[in-house]
Amino acid sequence: MQGYTLSENLTKTFTGRSAELEWLDSRLSRHSYSFTPMIITGAGGVGKTSLIKYWLSTKRLTSTPYWLDLYANKEYSLDDFVNQIDKVRHGDSMIVVIDGSEAWTEEQHEQAVSKIFNYKAVSALIFTSRKQVKLRRYEQLNLGPMSDNESSDLLKKLLPDISQESLLLEAVLATKGYPLAISLLSRLLQTEPDSINALLKKPLYELSNNILVPKNEILIAAPPIIITANKNLASLLKKQPSDLHKLTPREFETLLAELLADMGWEVELTKQTRDGGTDILAYLNTDIGRLLCLVEAKHYRPDRKIGVDLVRTLYGTLCDAQANSAMLVTSSTFTADAREFQQKHKYQLTLRDYADVVTWILKYGSKQK
Repeated sequence: MQGYTLSENLTKTFTGRSAELEWLDSRLSRHSYSFTPMIITGAGGVGKTSLIKYWLSTKRLTSTPYWLDLYANKEYSLDDFVNQIDKVRHGDSMIVVIDGSEAWTEEQHEQAVSKIFNYKAVSALIFTSRKQVKLRRYEQLNLGPMSDNESSDLLKKLLPDISQESLLLEAVLATKGYPLAISLLSRLLQTEPDSINALLKKPLYELSNNILVPKNEILIAAPPIIITANKNLASLLKKQPSDLHKLTPREFETLLAELLADMGWEVELTKQTRDGGTDILAYLNTDIGRLLCLVEAKHYRPDRKIGVDLVRTLYGTLCDAQANSAMLVTSSTFTADAREFQQKHKYQLTLRDYADVVTWILKYGSKQK
C-alpha cells in the first residue's frame, strides 16, 4: 500500500473529463460517509488511474488517500492491504483506491468492501477495473475514450510543435481517444519525428490496452518463470547454436522465456495445452504504462516453414486479448505470405525465425547488470 503520486507531466497535460471530475467531486466531497463503493470501469489506457490522481491533486482534502496498485503488486493479498490500513489509520478520514481489480472475482470485491469499510475512518472506497463488476451496492462510472476536441487538446500539449491541422486530425483519429495511445504516439514522434506518416497509417488505440488479464480467459497466467543453473539453456546453446533443433517444444519455450528475461522483460510461461494457445506472456514496464506482448513459440524442423494461417490466428488472439503486441518465434523460417501479412500489421505483429533466435543466444548475458 502506498500514498498516491502524481507526476508533474500529468498535472500539466491533463485535459477534459469535466463531467467525470464532477462525478467524483459530487461523491468524494461529501461530508457524510455513504459506505457505498465506487467502481470506475473502462479499457486499459483510457485514463482511469490518471482521472483519480488528478482529482486528488486538485482538492484540499481532509481525507488521506491510500492506494493499492494491483498491476504492480499482483501478489499483494487483500489481508495484507487491510492490515496496512489498520497500521496507518488515524483520526482523519481515508479514501482508499484499489487500482486494477479486474483480476478479482465479485466475491473478492465484496470481501474487500466489507473488510475496508469495517474501519469507520474510511470515507470512500474506489475500484478501477477493465471489466464490469456487479456488487450488492455500488456506484459506477464507465470511462470511455476522450472526445476529438479533448484528444486534440492533449496532443497539442504533448506536441506543441504540431502545426499542421491535417496531421493533428490524423493523429486524433489514429489514437481513438485513448490517452495512453496519445502519450505513446507523442513519445514515438519525439524520438522519430520523421515517421509521423508511417505511424498514422494504422490506428493506435489497440496499443493503449495494456491488459494484464486478457478477456475470455484466452491466456492462463502462471507464476513467473524461474531459470535455474541446470536449466540455463541459452548459455549451453552458445557453444553449439545448431542444437536448438534438438530441444523439445517445451524446452524451446523455456529458452525463449530465458532470452526475453535477459533482455529485460518480465516473463510468464502459460500452462501447456494442445490447442496452440499463447506460450509466453512478456511484460515490460515503461514510463507510459505496463506493456504486454503475447509470444507464441513454434519448434519446427528447419524445412517446415510457418505459413500465413498461424500468423493470422495469432493476430486474432492479439485483437481479442487487446494486448499491446504479439510475436511468433520459430526454430525454422516463415513463408512469403506470412511475412506479407505481418507487414500489414507491423506495429502489432513481429516474426522471429531461427537466425533471430541464434542472435539472441549469442548476445545472452552480455548486458551490464
